[in-house]
Amino acid sequence: MAIRKTQGRPILLAPAGSRAAVAAVLAAGADAVYVGAGAWGRGGTRTGLADAEIFAAVAECRAAGASLQVALNTVPAAADIPRFLAAVRRLRDGGVETAILSDPGAIALVRRECPGLRLCASVGASTLNPAEAQFYRELGADAVVLPTAVGREEILPIKAASGLFVEVFVYGRPEFIIHGKCGLPGYLQEAPLRAAGAGNAGPPEAAGPAGDGALASAKRTGRCYLVCRALPVPRETRSIEDELPAWTAAGADAFKIEGRDLPADKIGPIVARIRAKLDAAIAGGPGPGRSVL
Repeated sequence: MAIRKTQGRPILLAPAGSRAAVAAVLAAGADAVYVGAGAWGRGGTRTGLADAEIFAAVAECRAAGASLQVALNTVPAAADIPRFLAAVRRLRDGGVETAILSDPGAIALVRRECPGLRLCASVGASTLNPAEAQFYRELGADAVVLPTAVGREEILPIKAASGLFVEVFVYGRPEFIIHGKCGLPGYLQEAPLRAAGAGNAGPPEAAGPAGDGALASAKRTGRCYLVCRALPVPRETRSIEDELPAWTAAGADAFKIEGRDLPADKIGPIVARIRAKLDAAIAGGPGPGRSVL
C-alpha cells in the first residue's frame, strides 16, 4: 500500500522503540512511524517490538492516518532464512505495509516471496550514487534511505536513475558502515551463553561482548554490542532541521529521525520540533521531482 501523503509533500518518519513511543510520535505529528521487528531489526530486542506490539501499532497508526514501517535490517544466515521469511509473512499478514531491509539478498528474496509488500532499502545498504539506487530498484526496492554522506544536490540524479522514493535523515548520528556492512564483527567474539540450556543463539542479554564463542555480528539477528561507540570518532547528533527548506526543494520525499533507543518523553518533543520546521518548509512551496508512492 502507498505512503499516505498527497500533492508531493514530503513526510516526517519518526522512530519508536516502544508502544508508548508510537503514541508519542503520532501525537507529535509524525506521518509515518518505524519500529524494529524484535531480534530481526538492528538493535535487537533492546529497541524492537514483539509481533503483538507491532500489530497493535499498525492499528494505532491507521487510526491516526499514519503508516507503519518495520525494520528487519539484519542479514539472515542461510539457516535463518526460513524463520526470516516466516517473520516477514507474519508481519505482512498482520497489516504491515513496509519492510525496511539492508541486505541485497534479503531484498530480492522478500520481493519474490512477498510481492505486495513495500520494500525500503535501509541506510545500511549504503546507497551512495544513482547506479547503486538503480541496482536496489532492480532487486525490488520501492524506497531507499540515503546515508548522511550523500548531499542534497545528489537526490535528483538518484531519483532520476532509479525512480525510488528517497528518505534522508533529518536528525541522527552518522553510522560506521562499509557499504552497508559493519567492519567490526571480526574483532569481537561472544562469551558463552549464560542461560542454562541455551543453544547457539539467544538474546543479547544472554551473551557478553567478549569471549571465545562465535564472532558477534552487528547484522545477525540483533547480536550487536555497539562497540563502535567506543571508537574515538565524533558522536554528536547530526541535524539538518534548520536546512529543511533547501532539502525539501531538492526533492527529498521523507525526512527520517533516528532514535528508537529514546523513551517516549524524549523522542516526542524532537518530533514535534521538527514537525513545525518541516511544515514551515513545506509552506514555502513544493520542490522539484518529488515522488508520491
